[in-house]
Amino acid sequence: MASPFCPVCEEDVGSLGHPSHARWVGPDGNVYCTLHFIARFGHAEKLVPISGYEPPAEVKPPAPKQEKPKRKRTRSTPQKEEVLDG
Repeated sequence: MASPFCPVCEEDVGSLGHPSHARWVGPDGNVYCTLHFIARFGHAEKLVPISGYEPPAEVKPPAPKQEKPKRKRTRSTPQKEEVLDG
């Protein structure tokens, strides 16, 4: 079973980005993601999971491209100070 999206997230796709998957059935019978469930009903309301809920597969974002550190130029032998007599 495909997980439905939270209807509140779908309304605000423009400002919130990709909608969250709904996990919980609210007391009003609608489904909500965790964020909007708690925002609407508070922490005291019992969480009732959607029957047959399957969490979406985790997709890792691509790792940021890292530049190779620049090598510092070093001298192969340290220069010696010349001692002048005189």
